[in-house]
Amino acid sequence: MYAREKGINSMEQYSSMNEENSCSLQFTGGRDSTLTAIHLIEKYQMKTLHLLTFQTDLMTDIDKVYKNVEKLEEYFRKKARINHHLLDTNQLLRDLVQKNYFHDLIQFKTYNAATFCPSCRLSHHANTIIFCKINGVGNSADGVNELTGFDLFQQEWAVDMVRQLYKEYGISYHTPLLHQKTSSEVLLEEYNEKNALDNPFYEEQPRCIGGGQFHNLYLRCYYLPLKGKQAYIEVSKKWIAKKLPFIREYIDRALREKL
Repeated sequence: MYAREKGINSMEQYSSMNEENSCSLQFTGGRDSTLTAIHLIEKYQMKTLHLLTFQTDLMTDIDKVYKNVEKLEEYFRKKARINHHLLDTNQLLRDLVQKNYFHDLIQFKTYNAATFCPSCRLSHHANTIIFCKINGVGNSADGVNELTGFDLFQQEWAVDMVRQLYKEYGISYHTPLLHQKTSSEVLLEEYNEKNALDNPFYEEQPRCIGGGQFHNLYLRCYYLPLKGKQAYIEVSKKWIAKKLPFIREYIDRALREKL
């Protein structure tokens, strides 16, 4: 098991990012992840960027992700080396959703119905950590931001829990867009115009048919009106805390097999 350490503040994270000059990025081809890739190269001067795209049986139009990958490779070919990796997270997602399902249903009641998307996100983080450890990458980034909406792992308190998980494995987790005040859609359009791009960046990402719309409807129309935001935060913290030991076990087992 890797030694676990306390978290670090954002200024220290960005300092360590500049020292290594390589970073992984969870990449969907959407506006947030594409804008994050641009920031990592231009603002944080990354010389090697590993774009990680996660695939399950519920993903459709996976080929769309390659459009912005190719645009990034072309536009930044003189500034950074960009490597794209397609990672299968199907088994871990299935295990997170199905294992202990009835126990989770008893403990979390109707909230458990809205945990499919958070389970998917946890599977992304677990496989990102594994990728970074195997490939010797000390930085990892994510395009999460608070403007996006109801995604559990777009909230700052959840980001802090995830950041600590990465820190346990010696990886600095960065979220450059977390507190941005303008939407990524607007910022990406401004970037395209400012740089007069012949082949501009637009949202080109796969779709998931797993239940994202249900998750949003459940929160907007049922849980938040009935329970309130603070109750949602508290039960979400309990759910994440319950799943983290399983995630650590998965990561440790994978690293024992591959390192």
